[in-house]
Amino acid sequence: MSGTALVTGASRGIGRAIAQALAEEGFTVACFARDRAKLEETQALIEAARGKASVHTGDVGSDSDLEALVEEVNATHGSLDVLVNNAGITEGEPASKISPERFREILNINLVAPYVLSRAAHPIMKAQGSGVIINISSVYASQGVANNSPYCTSKAGLEGMTRALAREWVKDGVRVLGVAPGFVRTDMVANAFGGTEVEKLVVSRIPMKRFGEAEEIGRFVAFLATNKAGFVTGETLVIDGGQRSLL
Repeated sequence: MSGTALVTGASRGIGRAIAQALAEEGFTVACFARDRAKLEETQALIEAARGKASVHTGDVGSDSDLEALVEEVNATHGSLDVLVNNAGITEGEPASKISPERFREILNINLVAPYVLSRAAHPIMKAQGSGVIINISSVYASQGVANNSPYCTSKAGLEGMTRALAREWVKDGVRVLGVAPGFVRTDMVANAFGGTEVEKLVVSRIPMKRFGEAEEIGRFVAFLATNKAGFVTGETLVIDGGQRSLL
């Protein structure tokens, strides 16, 4: 494949793995996050593997930053063929301790930002006659989990938005789909309960008896971004080692 892919939250974890996998598929990858140094690490990894990447920084919570980002990527690379809305935040607190302001902040980053980016990317993709938007959701969108209500709400909304935009933009040659990972071995997960009894309990409930790896998510997303998955749109596909399907 060739073309340009924009990945938000590409400075680490799943976002970095997605960026690397897209580069392996032949895309030039525009990597976006706040931390330039970490983004440059992602860029170096891609270029060491003979891929192409560019670094773009900004605030995912700022509409103006996101709209400028899309314009910058299109101007720099001459196209925008794939958008991966990966950046997100979570909050591990009971609902009684999460203020309405914090709830709105999480929805703004996890749900509104993907909408702003998708809306900005759509005219470019429509003019090209093709494009793919992939929203990174979570199994928590359908399962729900205690002490994380804004995250679950935002991801459920993201899946609804995926279905709606897929129907609206299919006539323009734009595919919109989602990927919902389960537990994936990232720094965030390791910091939360790596090596603890909680980790053992979580793993015991996954039919494959292990966490996923960021690289597995990356390769799956990259496949969906290519013409190999050209008949897929409107769906959010689960990749969780069988956890949700076998509950």
